[in-house]
Amino acid sequence: MYNHYTKRVEVSYYEKIGDTVTCIDEELPFELPDGWAWVRLQTCCQKEIKRGKSPKYTESSGTLVFAQKCNTKYDGINMDLALYLDESTLVKYPDDEYMQDKDTVINSTGTGTLGRVGIYRRTDNRREMPVVPDSHVTVIRTNNEISAEYIYHFLKAHQHELEKLGEGSTNQKELKPLTLKNLIVALPPYAEQERIIEIITAAFEIMTNIEKSLS
Repeated sequence: MYNHYTKRVEVSYYEKIGDTVTCIDEELPFELPDGWAWVRLQTCCQKEIKRGKSPKYTESSGTLVFAQKCNTKYDGINMDLALYLDESTLVKYPDDEYMQDKDTVINSTGTGTLGRVGIYRRTDNRREMPVVPDSHVTVIRTNNEISAEYIYHFLKAHQHELEKLGEGSTNQKELKPLTLKNLIVALPPYAEQERIIEIITAAFEIMTNIEKSLS
């Protein structure tokens, strides 16, 4: 299990995994302000970072499948694109695999969609049905001590880098869960996370109003 926070000793940062202590200076892109910490993405999460299952579809049911096409390029999450799960397979899905409000989703396969980051909100689900992710989507669910929206915006800001982390041949690249688990995240105190989200939200509102005034 990864430690929750890297430790600073003199001028270097070290990480302890089990009994092994390793200097991780080369992984860190810059110095952090006081009170911030470098953490592995998995340590921010309340469930294991992993993909969904390969679904069996049906014409109609009471459960939806979140596919990578639901995480659109320009319009965010579009649950109108979700198809129905054959509920004879529900036994394969434990409770924590159902999508929850503010889950971050990352498209994990496919040329042109690999690394795309989105955030699922309950209000996106106009059909108000339970939703499970398919095998081409990785779900990031933060623990209660960390802002889900902060992690989403951090990953979204690094989406271009995530696209480059795919492995495999050109047409079959995949972004592996282990790669995401090991990502280094710059984590401020919770109050600072909330302040950053407020600033980002206000900036997007200004941009939206400008776009509306020009149209």
